[in-house]
Amino acid sequence: MHLAAVIHAVFANALPASALFLTGQFAASLAILRLVDGKWVFQDLRVFFVVAFFLYGGTLPGVVALGFGGETGGMPGAACMYATALFGFNVVQWWYRQPWRDVPAESFDKIRPSFSNAVVLLVASVAVAGYAVTRGYAFQLTIDRGQVLLLGTQVWVVSMFVFNGLAMFMLAGWGNLNSRARLLLLGSIAFFVLFQLSLGNRRDFLPMFLFVVGIVATRRQSVVRFGTIVAGFAGFLALTLVGLLREVMGNPAVLLQRSPVRLLVTQSEFVSPIQTLMHYIDVSRPLRWGWTYIAAPSLFVPRAFWPDKPESLSLQFMRDKFGSISLMGFAYTPVTEAFINFGWLGPFVMFSLLSIIMVKLVRTADLYPGLYFFAFAYVIDFNRGDFGGTLYSLIFVAGGYAMMRFISRLRWAPARLSVGWRAAPVSVTVRESVPNR
Repeated sequence: MHLAAVIHAVFANALPASALFLTGQFAASLAILRLVDGKWVFQDLRVFFVVAFFLYGGTLPGVVALGFGGETGGMPGAACMYATALFGFNVVQWWYRQPWRDVPAESFDKIRPSFSNAVVLLVASVAVAGYAVTRGYAFQLTIDRGQVLLLGTQVWVVSMFVFNGLAMFMLAGWGNLNSRARLLLLGSIAFFVLFQLSLGNRRDFLPMFLFVVGIVATRRQSVVRFGTIVAGFAGFLALTLVGLLREVMGNPAVLLQRSPVRLLVTQSEFVSPIQTLMHYIDVSRPLRWGWTYIAAPSLFVPRAFWPDKPESLSLQFMRDKFGSISLMGFAYTPVTEAFINFGWLGPFVMFSLLSIIMVKLVRTADLYPGLYFFAFAYVIDFNRGDFGGTLYSLIFVAGGYAMMRFISRLRWAPARLSVGWRAAPVSVTVRESVPNR
């Protein structure tokens, strides 16, 4: 693939050259991780990361290079930036060669949700629904994206992250719950998921599902097999179809403008984020020199206390490209953020540093399993967001998780309820041996 990329570059076929360079680096990433781990392990954060990274960076250049059409302005440079980012990632992984070791079951056995934790999760579910009603939300069995505009407050955004943290703690302690407790937990989560689907949202409940997938895979010491690939493809298709359905319901005329196949390809979850990078490659703007990373903590200050707080990078992109923020929003990417800060070397440098962080996370996963699986759960969000937004998410999710952990250690509920909430311990009968006479 790299050789083919060089040949296309010689003949000035910029887009095929960049697309092949990116695909070649993706293949190299998988090869390095296969050599380091001895197998492909989905619960290895790095494997999941490179797959998601390639889907967000390679889908649009790939389909356009294959002839499905589309605007190509800035696309060769954007694909090249994704490729150099993966190159920095690969150099670090080859240098450290840190293998993955599954987190032992004892790390999860220490997580013991109590009856009080169940009460907190139930109250959180009611609070989410109650706040939505106060904002004018009407419960209905359909997808209505218009109601999202009613809930675009910072309180709502924070509550979504906190709810995920609360649910993650309960799911991590699944093995210590009895059947009735599990039904209550699943009921609360099912309500939350159906509520989000009615809004056309996937992002607000996807992290808790990825969190569970990572924990289950590491408990079972899973490796990537044919079934894993089928499940991954099903997840990819589900994300694509939900996005397509949301697009068609918002604008039915789009079915008359494009064929179903082209609509499925070009309206995928994975084609819009890279367009932010395409714009900034085409339009020269002053570099930020790391300011977007330094200023990330300002997101935690409510706009009510700081009316002139800087806008998010996604809103800034809307103003830069369209001159308005009233249009459809575009998900940002960490590659775009690295580029607007440090130019053409930015993606290589920043993703080399990110690769070092991943090595440390993998090395200490058994010591800090919560932190590791938080990072695992937000791999997709990271690839369609900026540094500040990802940090904002992780802080509040971790805060909800930490609160539940603290509550689980308190003993303010009746003993009968607390004992009845947990699964019965496995009893082991030990027979005393009688020596032969």
